[in-house]
Amino acid sequence: MAQRVTVRERIDPAITASLFANYRSSADAVMELVDNAIDSRIKGRLLEILLQAHSSYLVIETRGGEGMGPVELERRYLRWGASPKRGRNLLGQYGQGGKAAIGHLGKSFTVEASRPGDETAWRFADADYRDRSKLKTYELKVVIKRVQLEEGYVRIRIDGVDKRVDPRRLRARLSDTYRPLIVRAELKMSINGARVEALPINFQEEHRFAVRAAGTTLRGWYGLAEPESRGVDYVPGLRCYKLGRLIAGGEFFGHPNAVQVSGMARLVGEIDLAPVPLTMNKSDFARDGAEWTAVEQRMHALLAPIAKRLAEDELAPPPASALKTAEQVRRLLSQVLRLAEREEAFPGLAAARTQAQAGRPSTGRRVAHLVSPPTPPRLPNADEQKRRGFGQVIVRPLDPAIRSQTVIEREVTTVVINSRHPLFLKRGGDIWYQLETAAREVFKSLEGASVGEYERRVNEVILLAFRLRARRREARSRSSAAQLPLMS
Repeated sequence: MAQRVTVRERIDPAITASLFANYRSSADAVMELVDNAIDSRIKGRLLEILLQAHSSYLVIETRGGEGMGPVELERRYLRWGASPKRGRNLLGQYGQGGKAAIGHLGKSFTVEASRPGDETAWRFADADYRDRSKLKTYELKVVIKRVQLEEGYVRIRIDGVDKRVDPRRLRARLSDTYRPLIVRAELKMSINGARVEALPINFQEEHRFAVRAAGTTLRGWYGLAEPESRGVDYVPGLRCYKLGRLIAGGEFFGHPNAVQVSGMARLVGEIDLAPVPLTMNKSDFARDGAEWTAVEQRMHALLAPIAKRLAEDELAPPPASALKTAEQVRRLLSQVLRLAEREEAFPGLAAARTQAQAGRPSTGRRVAHLVSPPTPPRLPNADEQKRRGFGQVIVRPLDPAIRSQTVIEREVTTVVINSRHPLFLKRGGDIWYQLETAAREVFKSLEGASVGEYERRVNEVILLAFRLRARRREARSRSSAAQLPLMS
C-alpha cells in the first residue's frame, strides 16, 4: 500500500516587501489608497477624502464610507492576497495594494477606523513596517471616534515618508483620475485643505450613448474638442474609466489615431468600462480577455461615423522636399548613433508579439490599432523586444500642439515629425530641425535617463552630425579640386 504524502503551500513574509516597489511614483501609491477609500462607498452617500501631504508624513482620512471594525481590519485589511473584494465589482481585487502602498511611501504607520453606528474607534500602529522578516501581529486599542456616530471612517497616517509627494502635482493627478466622481458630486477631496476640482474638458459637440457590450450597458459620451481650448497635456481619444477611476486615455477602439489621421486629434470622450478586468497595478485593462474584445468591437462600430467624418478632414500631405529631408535625417541619424555607439537607441524592426497577443490587434495606453490590415501605427510596448537595425523618420501632418511622436508602423519603430508644428513651419522643415526633433524623440523613450543626461545625449548627436557633414563637405571639396587639373 502506497504511503500517503501531503504537501502544502507556504509564503515567505519577505515576499511582501517586493510589493512595496510595485509603484512608478509616489502619486500612484497615494491613488492606491484613494482607490481603497472609493471601494468603501455607501450608495447614496457623499464620500469625503481628506489628504495631508508633508515632507515627512502623509495622512489620508476617509469619511462617509463603510469604515472598519476589528473583524474587517483582520480579514480585509491585514490579509495579504485574499481580498473579500474579489468577484465584486470594485477597484481592489488582489488584497495587496493598500498595504504595499504604505510600505512604498514610508517606514511606519498608524491606522484608525470605525464603522457607521459604532460608538468608538480602533487603532493600531507599526513603528517598523518595512521589516518583513515575519508576518505582523497587532494589538487594537479603543480610541475616541473622530466623526459623528452614524458615519464610518478610516484614517491612515504614514510617517518616515522618504518619497517626494508634491501636493500640487498630486492634486492635478487626482483631478484628472477621479473626474467623473467629482463631477457627479459622489466624491469630495482636499489636499492640505485645498479642494480638488474636476479636470475641465472643453468640447464643441457632445454625443451621449448607452450601448450593450460584455453583458452590461456601457455609458459615456464622445464629441469634438475645441481647437483653441486644448492645453499642452491634451490627449485625443476616449478616456476609459472603471467605476469612475481613470485607467487609460487616448483610446480609439480600433480606429486610426491622431498620428495616422490628423483629423482624429479632435476626437474626445469618456466611457466607463466597469465589466472589464484590470491589470494588477491598474495601469491598463486586461486587453486579452473576452470583455475587452466585446467592448472594443461594439465601440468600434459606434465611433465609425465620426471617425469617417474626421478622416475626411485630413490635411494635404507635406511638401516632397520635407519628405526627402526626412530620409536624409534617417541616414544621418543612424550614422551618428553608430559613431556614438548608441545603436540600440533607435531599433528598427519590432519583435513578434507575445503569444497572448497573437492573432488579435493589441494595444496599450494611447495605442491605436485597426481591426483589418494594414497594421496601423501603435505606440511601442515597454516590454517589447527589438531586433537589430534602425528605425525610420517620416513627416506627416498632425495636431499643431504635437511636435513629434514615436509609433510602431508596419512593425518598424517610426519617428513621425509634425509638418503642422509652428517650429517646423518657421524653419521650413530643414534638416537640422528634423534631426534635432528626431534625436529628442529617440532619447525620450530611454529608461532611467535624467533630464541632464537626456539633453547631453541629444546635444552629442547634433554635434557629431555637424562634424560628420563638415568632413563630407571637405572631402567633396578636395575631390573637386583634384579633378580640375585633369579637366584642364
